[in-house]
Amino acid sequence: GFTELPDPESVIPKGKKDADAFLMKAVSIGVINPIHPAVIAKESGIDHETVMEELLYATKVGLVDMKWTPECERCGSAVTDARKIGDLPPKACCAGCHFPNVIDTMDKIKVVFHLTQDVLYILADNYACTPSCASMAENALFAAVPATSTGSGFRYSVGCGKDELRPVLKPGLYRMHCPVARTDNYLNVLGEAKDDDKPIKLKLRISTIVPSPEPTTVSVAHGRIHFDVLPDTNSFFVLWIQNNKDEETLFRLPPEERAPYTSATQMLHHSSFQRLFKDQVVSSDPEALLHITNVVLVFTDVVGSTNLYASLGDGPALHLVRQHYKVLFAAFTRHGRVVKTIGDAVMASFSSGRHAIEACAESLYNVPKACKLPDGSSLEIRIGIHCGSAVVVPLNGVNDYFGQTVNISARVEAAAKASECYITEAVLADPDAKAAYEDIIAGKNKSSQKFEATPEKQLILKGVKGPVRAQGIRVRRRTSEHGLVSCPVSLK
Repeated sequence: GFTELPDPESVIPKGKKDADAFLMKAVSIGVINPIHPAVIAKESGIDHETVMEELLYATKVGLVDMKWTPECERCGSAVTDARKIGDLPPKACCAGCHFPNVIDTMDKIKVVFHLTQDVLYILADNYACTPSCASMAENALFAAVPATSTGSGFRYSVGCGKDELRPVLKPGLYRMHCPVARTDNYLNVLGEAKDDDKPIKLKLRISTIVPSPEPTTVSVAHGRIHFDVLPDTNSFFVLWIQNNKDEETLFRLPPEERAPYTSATQMLHHSSFQRLFKDQVVSSDPEALLHITNVVLVFTDVVGSTNLYASLGDGPALHLVRQHYKVLFAAFTRHGRVVKTIGDAVMASFSSGRHAIEACAESLYNVPKACKLPDGSSLEIRIGIHCGSAVVVPLNGVNDYFGQTVNISARVEAAAKASECYITEAVLADPDAKAAYEDIIAGKNKSSQKFEATPEKQLILKGVKGPVRAQGIRVRRRTSEHGLVSCPVSLK
């Protein structure tokens, strides 16, 4: 129902029915402008990781662009974006609500995707502020305005009878902004509209509104107005007028009203991201440090590795160690990432305690099966799992971690015995992680192997103030002429 005219000064009147219909159309394409993997997963019922994988491959072949977009603390919009996470600045002011943001956590960096211009032309940086319920309650007028190629526009009327979007505006100061173009101005209605007052024709040319660095005030004699909006920038626009309330009321989007999103932390741990974009590392700028609020870290080590090299020799021992790497990497990269190897040890990270525990149980059981010594005995490992906050740092071309959480994780691993995994209280405080632990102990997974719980311990760890509580799992053993009996398993 929206057409354009050849004359750039012409406007077509639009009533509430047309305005609402176009608004619904704009909202309907919002799911692809930009594309939020978590929203797509929620709306479609497709697994979140599957959606992420498809979009990562689409990025690799050029159908979409992947963007890292830090979330504004106040309004939830993206304060900036970058194609590479290492290019994000340490600070950014939100263009929508003007809130100064410190960019220091990966958990609040949204990963979104845009269709490339060759696929579909849409507004490429549509990071509009999302209004809260409290903000929407202050609305005086909300109308979406489509772009035109000629610059001709559309008329939206208030208090004018036929085709009006709302009754006359009362006297007072109003906020007049656009969440897409990120303009913020004022409308001052000076007096009451009388019955014989003719409508005021208020021409709003978008090209003169958008570049304005400071808010301007448009004053009108009364509130019976024809808003003649001329979208001459070839861009979508929203005529949004609200009561002049404080910025916290108008712009603050509470956590419970924010849409789900795919965080940088989740993307970092996705297996396809690791394969396709392993060159993406955080910035080395000390002013642009990023941390993860709660990352699950895993450390493993080979039991008796010194004797292993002494008894077998370097070549055969190295072959066994490499074979054990294959088992660990297969388990850890399904839902997590291998950070690095340190001698015979492996450091891995996960965004989920459940995934970490299941991967470690799988590794505990399968390493002895895959790694046999000449005498028939098996290679064994020990594992420690801990979680907490950590700083993400670029080291040797990968995203590594720094901080006390790393230190504790390594110390917990060192406290475990052969074919044993210690899991700290911090990890098991997550109900989903605790359920995974209990299912493994109870044998409720797909595997036929059995694990048993180790007694809860108060670990006294070097360099750590106070004891660290931990529970463990270890492989149940039965001996035969071949030593440990085990079978390969995948815990999902």
